[in-house]
Amino acid sequence: MIKRQHADSSNRRLVKEIERAKKRLEARLQALAAEHKKDNTLTFEELGVDRLFVDEAHYFKNLFYVTKMTRIAGLPQTSSERAFDMYLKVRHVQSLNGGGGVVFATGTPIANSMAEMYTMQRYLQPDELKKHNLHHFDSWAATFGEPVTAMELSPDGAGYRLNTRFARFINVPELMQMFRQSADVQTAAMLNLPRPNLEGEKPAVRNAPATEELKAFVQELAARAERLKTGRIDPREDNMLKITSEGRKAALDLRLMIPSARDEPQGKVNQAVENIHRIWQATAAERSAQLVFCDLSTPKDRGFSVYRDMAEKLERLGVPTREIAFIQEYESDASKLALFRDVRAGKVRVLFGSTQKMGSGTNVQERLIALHHLDAPWRPADVEQREGRILRQGNKNSTVQIFRYVTEGSFDAYMWQTLETKAKFIAQVMSGDMTIRRLEDLDSAALTYAEVKAIASGNPLVIEKAQVDAELMRLTQLRSAHAEEQYRIRSNLRRSHEDSEMFTTRLTNLRQDITVRQDTSGDKFIITLDGQETNNRGIAGELILRRAEKLKDRFGDDVRIGRFSGFDLFLRPSFNNTVEVVVRGRKSYAARVTDTAQGTIRSLEATIQGFEERAAKLEADIADAHKRGKELEAKVGAPFEHEERYQHLSRRQSEIEEKLELTKNQAPGQVEAEPGDSAEQKNSERHSHGNRQRSSRAARTAIHT
Repeated sequence: MIKRQHADSSNRRLVKEIERAKKRLEARLQALAAEHKKDNTLTFEELGVDRLFVDEAHYFKNLFYVTKMTRIAGLPQTSSERAFDMYLKVRHVQSLNGGGGVVFATGTPIANSMAEMYTMQRYLQPDELKKHNLHHFDSWAATFGEPVTAMELSPDGAGYRLNTRFARFINVPELMQMFRQSADVQTAAMLNLPRPNLEGEKPAVRNAPATEELKAFVQELAARAERLKTGRIDPREDNMLKITSEGRKAALDLRLMIPSARDEPQGKVNQAVENIHRIWQATAAERSAQLVFCDLSTPKDRGFSVYRDMAEKLERLGVPTREIAFIQEYESDASKLALFRDVRAGKVRVLFGSTQKMGSGTNVQERLIALHHLDAPWRPADVEQREGRILRQGNKNSTVQIFRYVTEGSFDAYMWQTLETKAKFIAQVMSGDMTIRRLEDLDSAALTYAEVKAIASGNPLVIEKAQVDAELMRLTQLRSAHAEEQYRIRSNLRRSHEDSEMFTTRLTNLRQDITVRQDTSGDKFIITLDGQETNNRGIAGELILRRAEKLKDRFGDDVRIGRFSGFDLFLRPSFNNTVEVVVRGRKSYAARVTDTAQGTIRSLEATIQGFEERAAKLEADIADAHKRGKELEAKVGAPFEHEERYQHLSRRQSEIEEKLELTKNQAPGQVEAEPGDSAEQKNSERHSHGNRQRSSRAARTAIHT
């Protein structure tokens, strides 16, 4: 009785919790629907829209979804009214067109994480996801994702903790095969459109030396990171993301953080001004234009503004004010179109802006000759959107330049290296390489304590670490593909041997059947059916058709009906209410039962007379299996061609991580015990924590081996 009461109370609690969760979801969906913001006029359904073409579809990627994996990092947890509104419209149009009628176009379907692919599939492949029972995010994630647990710095910087992150993707060929049922991926390399060439085939990097003031500021950032690591500081007051953002601003221009700092002549802002002015002068006859991207400042900044500072300096060097523009000052669509027209006409020759304001939709490429990155954006998709403004069709210039300005000893270089690593990962996914079964995702919004400390010390190992990590990731995937290729080769070799033996046995039996076969061509035709002989093809065909008609609705063993050409004849019930005539000697040979008596006999005679053709085909198959086997034997056991480089990089990665203290265990004093814990319990906690650290390091090493 007590147990039943306990079970009843547990069930009631579960039901109440589910009801509360339903109400929370309903409230969230109502908020996303934003009914109060909509006009009380015609609805979308009443407009009669039956096709939907959505450009720049990545703007709608923050689509609401339900998941139990709320404590796993690396999953997009944001949801927007815009995306939810688009989802409802898409589902309505698809309901009118049997699941179709919607076209999404975007240059960056995956902006930051491969989990965004699920969102695109939800929009375009809802029926396909449902067919495979993957329409719930948790099912999709369990099929194509793998949570990775590793030791990470805690959010407040105060020590390390085990953190689970959605960062590894498995069954990649199957995922890409499903994705490409609705996605027509065309990379720039595939399209080979007539767009300008990039001078030097890659962006030019302009290095600016770090001043003593900047070094001191970065040292202060490192000290703040140290305080986060060793003390209990409220994350609302200071955290690693805030430190990273301030470090990026200081790398752009120290005056953004310290207004009293001096204007450094060799700083990257001044280098950019000189470069922009030089190109402006050199292309005066063509009236070529330049784009300058800067996300970490705005023209309306209180105090120091990189935008205003650069514009004033360009004006002092002789660039007319009318030829310089800030896109932030053009709010309406009409004013933007007028601005873009002026850039294309060569009236505005230097246009400043941020990735958000001057990215997708900015079609001013006609006269663009150079693009300048003053800072590194957060995501690879942002770099692609920026550089897509100049590297596109319609640019009159055959060769263009892209510049990246990097301050030494700052966060700049590390940010660019991380972006390049993530871009390679996304490119690998989009290229549709079916040889790769597992991929490591990359997600980093803030630098770790150790990375900030290494940058502050001017340690070049930080940059080397990014390069080693990127190359090692590429080689790891190649090595994995090589191992899988070797497995396939061994499987195919075994199959070719089995095929050869099987074909040889079939050929031996067939040759014996050829020797006992009787000639029934022309007037020599004779067949025994149900104990009666006949030489009339029409009568024989009718008798076979009648027997076959009785067998159409039944399944079972072959039924013997007589002899022909020295072989026993059988009828075999088959699928779809069909019946076959089977000639059985050393082997069995099937002929079709057609709709007519003459057609059935012709099919039977053709089968008997086709033995030589079958033998020739088997001889060719045996020769092909032998040839295939020899080719595969030569490939079995082939070593991975980059193995030596892979091993060297693995060792170097471990050395760098040791030197940067990325794998250093937490100090024993940082393990906190509850009041009243005994010394033995504290020691046990430290021991288990050390074990977790070691197992985490082993797990990370296993990824690369």
